[in-house]
Amino acid sequence: MIWQEYAKQLQEVLALEGSPVGVAFSDVPASNGKSTKVWACAALYQAARKGATFNISAETCVCPGGLMSLGLSAPSPEQAALVKKYLIEGEKFSSCNAAFFRARALGQGQPPLGVSKYVVIGPLEEFELKPDLVLFLCNPVQASRLVTLSSYETGIPVQAQLSSSTCGGAVTIPLSTGRVNVTFLDLSSRHLVKGFKDSDLFFSVPFFLVRSIVESIPLCTAGTAEPGMGIDEVRIR
Repeated sequence: MIWQEYAKQLQEVLALEGSPVGVAFSDVPASNGKSTKVWACAALYQAARKGATFNISAETCVCPGGLMSLGLSAPSPEQAALVKKYLIEGEKFSSCNAAFFRARALGQGQPPLGVSKYVVIGPLEEFELKPDLVLFLCNPVQASRLVTLSSYETGIPVQAQLSSSTCGGAVTIPLSTGRVNVTFLDLSSRHLVKGFKDSDLFFSVPFFLVRSIVESIPLCTAGTAEPGMGIDEVRIR
């Protein structure tokens, strides 16, 4: 499958620690996927660094925020109030009710409620289903290369929304906008998933844009191309 070939090439060129991650919204589970209870951010980490595939459903997603971000369940009024209270008084990510509201109202991501029964998350080189998104758990240098590769063909700048939960920034926003997004991982995810490094971030790409990134690799110096001229040739003397 073409995305499995993409995975091998991208992993090698970018020198990723682990694999690119496929995310697919599906009404059937992947045959190689686990159906164990899991946090969405933990599933993303396990897929990238441990090679695990998960079939996440409303029954197996243990995070209320992840349920909403992945579109698996709409929270009840009581659950929504508890999440708001937790973000303000527990995590202290919002200063007050008004700030919490603005963070929701001004965000670009629309949770994909009702889109599918399962969200399949796993390493791209073993992914059975055609992915909707490809995620890279990478460092800033690798992300910088992906920024350049993703805009090489079109010249369209990356417009990232950085203020979001890990699963919201890595999945919800690129899925609903059809654009590349970057998330620095929220602090709760970093506390919960001990394997995340300080330098880790997620670079998320809708699958229909991945072809352009791969085809740009041999043409662009962010990939494998050699510079056509040196900086001394354009330096102002």
